[in-house]
Amino acid sequence: MKNKIDRLSVSITNKVIELQEHGYDFDFLLLANGSLLCMQTNMNYPINSVSINMIEHGYDFFGKCYKNIHAVETGNGERGVLLTESIL
Repeated sequence: MKNKIDRLSVSITNKVIELQEHGYDFDFLLLANGSLLCMQTNMNYPINSVSINMIEHGYDFFGKCYKNIHAVETGNGERGVLLTESIL
């Protein structure tokens, strides 16, 4: 079981690195009010004003839960990654 968990954790890390290599440089956080916060610019975006694509689902070894990797693109050109326990 440990090897499977390690592989899933590595797959999350590798997918985030791959997205960053393709220009998804920003980190987004889903706020309780349903908006997204860009961690680098401190800009808030209503969730319905951005493009969100689910990329991969895997187990987060450190958080001990399953996470979904999303690619986020805003109207002003910010592209980044959002990790959530839910699929958006």
